[in-house]
Amino acid sequence: MRIVRPARVLPRRTGPSRWQHACRGALALLAALLSALAAPAMAADATATLPPAKRAAVHAALAAGLRTQTITLRELGAYRPIELRGVDRSAYLPLTVRFDESVVSARLHLNFTFSPSLLPELSQLKVMIDDEPLASVHVSKERLGTPQHVDIDLDPRYFVEFAKLHFEFIGHYTTDCEYPFHTSLWASVSNESTLELVTRRLEQRNDLAMMPAPFFDVRDNRRLELPFVFARQPSLASLRTAGVLASWFGAQSSYRGAHFPALFDALPARHAVLLATNDERPARPALPLVQVPTLAVMTHPDDPAVKLLLVLGRDAEQLRTAAEALVLGQAALSGERVEVRSVRLPQAAVAYRAPNMVKTGERVRIGELVEHASDLQVSGQVLDAIRVNLRLPADIFTWEARGMPVDLHFRYTPPRENGQANLVVRINEEFVQSFALRGAGQVGTSEHLDLPFLEDTGTLVTQGLTVPAFQLGANNQLQFVFDIPPQDEGRCRTTLGGAQAAIDPDSTLDLTHIEHYAAMPNLAFFANSGFPFTKYADLGQTVVIVPDAPKPGEVETALTVLGQFGAATGMAATRFELLDASHAQQADDRDLLVIASGVAAPLLEAWKDTLPARIDAGQRASSTLGKIADAGAEWFSGALPRMVPHDGWAEISAKGPLAAILGFESPLQSGRSVIVLNATDEATLPRTAAALIDPSRVRDLRGDLALLRDDAVQSFRVGDTYYVGHLSWWRWIWFQLHSHPLLLVLLGLLLGVFLALVVFGAMRRMAARRLAAGS
Repeated sequence: MRIVRPARVLPRRTGPSRWQHACRGALALLAALLSALAAPAMAADATATLPPAKRAAVHAALAAGLRTQTITLRELGAYRPIELRGVDRSAYLPLTVRFDESVVSARLHLNFTFSPSLLPELSQLKVMIDDEPLASVHVSKERLGTPQHVDIDLDPRYFVEFAKLHFEFIGHYTTDCEYPFHTSLWASVSNESTLELVTRRLEQRNDLAMMPAPFFDVRDNRRLELPFVFARQPSLASLRTAGVLASWFGAQSSYRGAHFPALFDALPARHAVLLATNDERPARPALPLVQVPTLAVMTHPDDPAVKLLLVLGRDAEQLRTAAEALVLGQAALSGERVEVRSVRLPQAAVAYRAPNMVKTGERVRIGELVEHASDLQVSGQVLDAIRVNLRLPADIFTWEARGMPVDLHFRYTPPRENGQANLVVRINEEFVQSFALRGAGQVGTSEHLDLPFLEDTGTLVTQGLTVPAFQLGANNQLQFVFDIPPQDEGRCRTTLGGAQAAIDPDSTLDLTHIEHYAAMPNLAFFANSGFPFTKYADLGQTVVIVPDAPKPGEVETALTVLGQFGAATGMAATRFELLDASHAQQADDRDLLVIASGVAAPLLEAWKDTLPARIDAGQRASSTLGKIADAGAEWFSGALPRMVPHDGWAEISAKGPLAAILGFESPLQSGRSVIVLNATDEATLPRTAAALIDPSRVRDLRGDLALLRDDAVQSFRVGDTYYVGHLSWWRWIWFQLHSHPLLLVLLGLLLGVFLALVVFGAMRRMAARRLAAGS
């Protein structure tokens, strides 16, 4: 049995029972059917005499509240095609529905392939939800071995909280005794198969106790889309408060990604966050004046199923207090409205201590890297890989490093014979090491056996291994694959007892020797983990610079990037500073994130000698571009990237949208970094943030200049590099010398001459002593 699940396991919440959910689903379905049957007749009678325009408006109103969405199995967690082989014939996918929606209808568009060796009359593919059979796909003799497609209607009553879509393969290749692990027993389900859902939004009460729902629902595996609503021209203080909230929602969304559109004096037709003070508020909805920091939930004035999260204050300081109370969990959220009296910020974050990142400089238990101990256990006929996510700081120094030692403890059901089973350790799907698993006969009766307190069976083994440093990046995944073959006792005598295996949570990763030193700028670091800004989880060393009068597209870009920072660190950014371009000189000794678009801003104009490129509406300029030859080399801090000197400057006049992400050393302080998100116009600028939440484009962001045209990303190395971080003195000297071979040769010669002079002097003194003694 195999369970396919997304990168993060969804926590189970308490709530109504499955029976209650089924009843609610049945009632919703009955109501929908009655409405569907009655609506056409009533609509036909009521609209028969209406003009065409009004008739269309009536029909649109009847369909209000319904939403059609198409979800691929890949989006449900099947990152590869689902292979069902032999007795490993089941696979599960999480099938979640938002708590404020009910499913009206569901259809599965299934793409699959059966083995050409199957017997059609005895083989089938069962489709179930929570082990409740809903459909059976039979084998067609004419289509065996070729891709097939079928549409399956699923009963919406079974779409309950944290349900699972279940595929079970039943296959036979002979009517005689068959080997259940025969290679001809297989079926493949494409992860590009789609699930089409029609859902109806349900009205909910206004209650802050449900936060972060409905604005973010943990049951929803899709990317978070959450608009922010401001006054006609929001102040910097309001925008900074929105940035704090965006980073918190980004941390909640985690692997899903988050996009935060910005609206000035307008309401969207979906859940949204609205920020207002007594002097700065949108025209709609009409809000009462407040005297204390306030959090509230209200119903959208145009749609009773949509909610607005209100963050209110008498002034900018109170607005900030209300937002910090929400993201820090210091407000007892309950009811429709909460007033905040005071908030105390935690101590400033220490470098490399983000909740989502592994702590360097110490030994880390593998049990700390998973949500539940059960994530480290597998069982079944064919054992799935045990996967452990390992997020490291981007600037770890891996040149000439010995790797990451792992003290590994594991248990397994011993095979009957030696040499038939093994454990393979991989990182990021790359082989690291394998261990042969001892057979049952190798476990002597004189061995000491400790009975653990937790459920455990099998043999306990301790092994040591080292993960090579060159295989470590910012986002890693350790995979432990136990290959324990079944016991074949002859024809028709195969034993089907399942195997079990587990990684002990007390296994450790040794990160005590990790040092932080990296070549910059490196857009790969920024795109994958938000470095250097996320070095401090609260962004205490970050300044965000926006235009003097930011437009909605520029605010949207800033909020979305801050949401990505929150997803990388796992906490809200409460200590960054927001400045407009005219006050950028106040940033001093901090890292800068600059948002700019349209006509060249005075700030970028002042930095034009430092910029690797400058993009204006109708004109683009850049120094000589050198395409990155080996993108992977930049992940390893010790490898010096190819340099392209500033031997020319090109100016190109052209029309059409273009966006870019640029990185360079801060003109205000050496050793500090600047990342600029730039575009020809405000409407194009959000493409830069969209690239950061699209995994297919993140892997193409490298070097110090990335140009974005539609869905294409081109990366270049244009400017000079500089280094950030610290090394032990002896490693720093050796690292500096290795990149200058001529200097290394010269130092070797000088050292040789020095040693020769020392030896020559010592020999002359010895000769002088002999001569003095002889005379």
